[in-house]
Amino acid sequence: MNGTGALPLPKRWTQHLEQPFAKRLRRMTYAAPALIAADWGTTNFRLFLFGTDGEIIAKHTANIGLKNLGVLSFEQALLSVMKGDFDRPDLPILLSGMVGSRTGWVEAPYQSCPSSLAAIAATLVDAPSSKLKVKIVPGLSAPADHEGLLNVMRGEETQLFGLSASHGDGVFVLPGTHSKWAKVENGIVEGFSSYMTGEMFQVLKSHSILGDLMHNDKDDEAAFKLGVDRAMADKSFLSLVFSVRTEGLFGHIAPESLSSYLSGLLIGSEIRAESIRHGVRPVGIVGDGTLSNLYKRALLHTGFTDVAIHDGDEASARGLWAIAHEGKLVL
Repeated sequence: MNGTGALPLPKRWTQHLEQPFAKRLRRMTYAAPALIAADWGTTNFRLFLFGTDGEIIAKHTANIGLKNLGVLSFEQALLSVMKGDFDRPDLPILLSGMVGSRTGWVEAPYQSCPSSLAAIAATLVDAPSSKLKVKIVPGLSAPADHEGLLNVMRGEETQLFGLSASHGDGVFVLPGTHSKWAKVENGIVEGFSSYMTGEMFQVLKSHSILGDLMHNDKDDEAAFKLGVDRAMADKSFLSLVFSVRTEGLFGHIAPESLSSYLSGLLIGSEIRAESIRHGVRPVGIVGDGTLSNLYKRALLHTGFTDVAIHDGDEASARGLWAIAHEGKLVL
């Protein structure tokens, strides 16, 4: 007997009773489904189902990034994850990320900065599909800066418009394989710069002589801050990178702390360049986990006092909905 004096129902009965109730509750709680959207990158795939009120009804992740598709077409891959709540092929579908690259489903040409939500929504590209109504968000390009360097992004623009809608203007850093620093004013992405920080870390650690001295990596705050401090000084970056080896050879930094030192050098070099470009001002970090926390620690250490971390998935979802609404895919 249970605590009420009643006999407990067999589990197979309770499962039968609970499932219809859960479905009824979901129907009462959420608005009618209106949009399927996804952030579809080289490695990651995040799917969202939105109601007519713009709230997220369901989320799903899948291992169908561009490099994992195998023999599947993009249409087949997308259909393979449209199950359960997502089994709604009649809904409009909006995709952002590398799915719109030259090697993606269809190329969505870059739109030049400065760029607004309206400009992006007006240049959505139809993806060829016999079964689905799919549009793809174009990426952004930044004209040559004072150093003559061009920059491009795909996927991050959606996060920026999502953040602009929920948090307003600012300078945002989007850490990753290729880190981005972007400036948003009056809802317009004015421009951005790119850094191969994440990729450079992996190359130097795994495919250079520096990695030979790194063992049993741990998070060492002192080594990380030392790297940041040295990167903020006016010294050659290539010379600083070589110091990872010499600091290890002479035992100044322990083998398990060298990766923290290298992280500090790389992230610090970003902050130095962006401090010159934007000055010390509030910064929003887009992402989560260890990497975003490293950037926050480095920024606070170098004198930035107003630093916030924003959830990357939430920013993508908000941006996809904002673009769909502006583009009249939803009312």
